[in-house]
Amino acid sequence: MSNPGTSVSKSLFELALDSLPDGVVLIDADRRVIYSNAALIRQWGVPEEIAATRDEHLMLGYACQQLVDPAQFLNEVDRVTPTNEPVEDELLLRDGRILMRRSVPFVTDGAFAGRLWVFSDVTEARSARLDPLCGIANRRAYSADFPAFAEGAPDGSVRSVGILDVDNFKAYNDLYGHAAGDLVLRQIGALLRKRIAPVDDMAFRIGGEEFLVACRVAEEGDAVAFFEALRAAVAGLDLPHEGNAPHGKVTISIGIGTFREPQPANDLFTQVDAALYRAKRDGRNRIERTERAALQASG
Repeated sequence: MSNPGTSVSKSLFELALDSLPDGVVLIDADRRVIYSNAALIRQWGVPEEIAATRDEHLMLGYACQQLVDPAQFLNEVDRVTPTNEPVEDELLLRDGRILMRRSVPFVTDGAFAGRLWVFSDVTEARSARLDPLCGIANRRAYSADFPAFAEGAPDGSVRSVGILDVDNFKAYNDLYGHAAGDLVLRQIGALLRKRIAPVDDMAFRIGGEEFLVACRVAEEGDAVAFFEALRAAVAGLDLPHEGNAPHGKVTISIGIGTFREPQPANDLFTQVDAALYRAKRDGRNRIERTERAALQASG
């Protein structure tokens, strides 16, 4: 990686990038670091000796130490590096900062030649709407965004809302401690971030161990399959929970509602929450749907 503090002659392109407040790094087709600007070094706090190596693996290793979800970060780098696909997502750092990550490929004669990565600090803009523990939108964002989803004009898709609750979570905290409980919530937040589509879907932490997911699908059956896969994924974490009989591990219960026509947001929430209550009452670690007649009547 080039050292922005050196006196080596720079191109106009490099000088322009040096002036940006965003962190920038350019990787060639062999994943060698060709250039990085001073903002990137400051942004990630990269030690001088690592910055001077031009070693992508050292740089990525140092970055991963600072990330809440390093595996997702590395997987995305590996997935898109040799492709022509643009990238835009957000990274949550352990110190609470949020970086927007964007990337575009360089193509020469139809072949992949390199990739430019740009990191922008969006902490201030996002923090008011982001739950810092789970890395997803918070109750404030829910209050602002959910009504538009529920009450918006039909768009041809099936809209679906699921309210998720961790089963016997108070007992989990009592048995294993609040730090362990926080880790459970972090892992559920990570699952939600991986499974929702970033453009059309939304996930919110609306209470201590309660989450709401709003998504668009082609058919009603797709919504049921989506939430069933989410329920199974949480159970598949195999986190022991002796206070959650008869399952013996961390599970979630889900109430879901599907609709095509606009629904009053408050009424929709009430109906889906009632379905969640039935899932809890009837054994937990299960999905219950809203009463169709009640949901249609509220529309």
